[in-house]
Amino acid sequence: MTIKEIKEEVDSWNWNLSIFEIYDKIREDFTDEGDRHLLLNYAYEYFTHDPMIKELMSFLNIEIETQEAV
Repeated sequence: MTIKEIKEEVDSWNWNLSIFEIYDKIREDFTDEGDRHLLLNYAYEYFTHDPMIKELMSFLNIEIETQEAV
């Protein structure tokens, strides 16, 4: 996935999806670990370090990176 695609995907969530819907979308549509890592780290920043995104990342074994590293 490109950075533009990641930003567009996360922006499409834009507080409209519940954490369960985001989980389903990640599990069904994004099977590549690298894409999951980038998506969820971007979402974590985009949603201002939302604790539910952090919990989802923990559940999916995605490490939190600083924005500069993503």
